[in-house]
Parts: sequence; C-alpha cells; structure tokens
Amino acid sequence: MFQKSPLADVLRPDVHSPSGLIGHAKKLWERDLNQWSTGRRAHLVFWGPPGCGKTTLALLLGASQGRNGFRQLSAVRDGMGEIKKALEVLDGGGILFIDEIHRLTRPQQDLLLPTLESGACWLIAATTENPSAVLSPALLSRVRTVRVHPPKSEEVLNLLERALSRQLESFPELLSEEKILRLREQWLPVIATRSDGDVRLALNILEGLTEAQAEETEHDLVSGQLRAWTSKSHYDYASAMIKSMRGSDPDAALFYAHAAIESGEDPLFLLRRCVIFASEDVGNSDPAALRIALDCFEAFQRVGMPEGKYPLAQAVCYLSATTKSNRLLQALNSVSNWWSAESTDKNRVAPPEQLVLKGHERYRYPHDFAGSFVREQYLPDAIEQRRCQQGAAYQPSDSGFEARLKERLKSLWSR
Repeated sequence: MFQKSPLADVLRPDVHSPSGLIGHAKKLWERDLNQWSTGRRAHLVFWGPPGCGKTTLALLLGASQGRNGFRQLSAVRDGMGEIKKALEVLDGGGILFIDEIHRLTRPQQDLLLPTLESGACWLIAATTENPSAVLSPALLSRVRTVRVHPPKSEEVLNLLERALSRQLESFPELLSEEKILRLREQWLPVIATRSDGDVRLALNILEGLTEAQAEETEHDLVSGQLRAWTSKSHYDYASAMIKSMRGSDPDAALFYAHAAIESGEDPLFLLRRCVIFASEDVGNSDPAALRIALDCFEAFQRVGMPEGKYPLAQAVCYLSATTKSNRLLQALNSVSNWWSAESTDKNRVAPPEQLVLKGHERYRYPHDFAGSFVREQYLPDAIEQRRCQQGAAYQPSDSGFEARLKERLKSLWSR
C-alpha cells in the first residue's frame, strides 16, 4: 500500500487548504458556506450524488468548532441512542453531522425537531436522495437544502493529474515512465469520464492502478471497479428488480431487491419504484396494487431497517405475482401525442363550451340519466376526430379487474 488511508481521504480538502475543492462544491464554499462560521448560520442538508463533495463541505464547516464541538453520525449504523447522546454532548452550539440522513426513520427524524427549533446545536446532513421525498415536512421546514452538483469530467481529470503527481512525489521508484505515460494518456481520461462526477470513485480507481504490479491488469481493474460502482448506483439492481416484477418472477425480483440493499441502495428508493410500478405496470388490472405499495412504503417509514425488509418484500412479491397492464402508460402517450399534434403556443385546444360554463343549458348531468350515463362528446372536435381515426387512448386489457372496465366501457360507448 502507498499509504494507510485511502487516497480519497488523503487528498480531502481541509479548512487550512480548501483550495483542493473542485466543481460546484468549490463554488458553494467560496460563495456561501465559508461565511457560515462567521454568523450566517442555518441548519443545512447537502443533497447530491455520491462523491460530489457533500461530506467534505460538512467537515470543512465542522472544523471551525474544534474536536469537542463536532459529532459525525451515519444513519446507516447509528440509531436513536447515538443521536440522543450526540445531542446531549453538543447542547450549547456545536455541530451534528448526519450522513445518509434519508435512512433515518420518521421517529428518528422527529427526535431532531426540538433541537432544530431551539438552536441548541446546528444540524448538517448529507443525502443522495431528494430531501422533499425522504424527509418529513416538519424537518424540511427547519433546514436549508443545498444542492451539490457533481464536477465536470475535465475538473475530475485535473484532480486526477494532481493526485498522480502526489503519488509520484511520495513513491517515485514504484512506477515506470512507461506506466506513468500510459496512465496520463490512456487511463486518466477514461476514469474522469466514466466515473460520472464521483470524485471518490475516480481516486479509488487511480489508487488501484498505481498499486497494480502487472500491467495487463489495468483494463480489468478499471472495468471491474466501474462495474462495481454501477452495481451500487441507483439503476442497476433496481432496474433488474423492476424487470423481474414486470416478468412476474417474485423470486428474481426479491433477490435483486436484497442485492440492491446489500450494495448500499436505500430501501425507500426501491419502495418508491414499487409505487410507480403499481400504476405504470399493474394499473387498473389490479387497483389494490397501488394501495399495497403505498401501505408498504408507509410501514417502512415507521419501522426502518432491519424489520423494514418485510414490507419491502411484501410489496415486491405482490407486484410480481399480480396481473399486469401497461394500458395507462399507453393512454398517457396517446393523449400526449394528441395534444402535441393539435396544440401550439398560439392555438390551445379548448374543451367544448358545455364543459366549461357552469350551469350551461347544453350540459347534461349524467346522474340525471339511467345508469348515470348519457352519451356526450367531451373532447374538442379536433381531438375527437383523431380518436375516431386512431382509436381510444385508454383501451383496458383483458387482465384482472381491467377486464370488467373494458366490458363496461364497451357497453356504454359501442355504436
């Protein structure tokens, strides 16, 4: 090993040399955050993708408090007891930093509210999830959300160049000139581009390359670490889980849900995908699917991990096993095309007159008729013409409850 600590930690900027910051994180520090310690304080939640500088910004702010005025927790490993203890120690104006705050349950989030309200200490948190989707409204109203965007590939490349130079200064005998040239010309641009703004990932790959002894391992090392990162990012195991649910294989879907969590995925992200799936891929074929997905989502918020894996498993298995229909998706696509084809900035298609004038004598109230139905044209003329030419936008399938809707619509509108 070149050093006991990972290269990403060795090169992490500190309060004495914040110039090591890059990208949007650097702009935030220079424009707003370095004034935080001088009095313009607020509770902060940094929101952004992995490796964009959220933790570094929090540590820079915490450095102004000294060792005894700063406590760092992780919602992955720390629970109620650790949060309570930290709040007691910091009562008097210190900083509590909570990483991965989106993993806190609602009761754990509520535990922070009195401290946030009184200002007994300052909360700084980091999350990869949209705060409005994962934090309680009460917590959101008391914090300032700061979006941290990932650095550009050229900024990551410049950092990799500096990191390689530092490695060469510290260990000049361990890299041949040929390998140094190959790193600079071949691998650093690849890492900078494919790491997708994740500085930590980029530095970890560089560290692995500089330590590798066999030259033929370079390609496998870069590809392997990029694949490992991808499998831990949002859309790999989650995508496989969704495709397995769509394919009605509960075993596969549950396996990928478990694999995603083991790789660091937030279970609430998976449950949000289940809620979307319940409408997009199940829809009116089984109207109960959406209610079950929402109930499982709420149950997880109440109990957290590890017990929260049970409602997640319930949602995944039910959605996999039930009937499927994507007719809502198709209907949305159809009406979107109708709108795009007939509506312009100067000409917005409007509803028929009888639908927009209250009490208009031309409007026929369906409940005044047998079966609460009366044949009427509800679409604008131009759109109605398109429907006649192309067919109805919503065409229920023959699957599950949707088959009953199909029969009802057919009986009402058949000519």
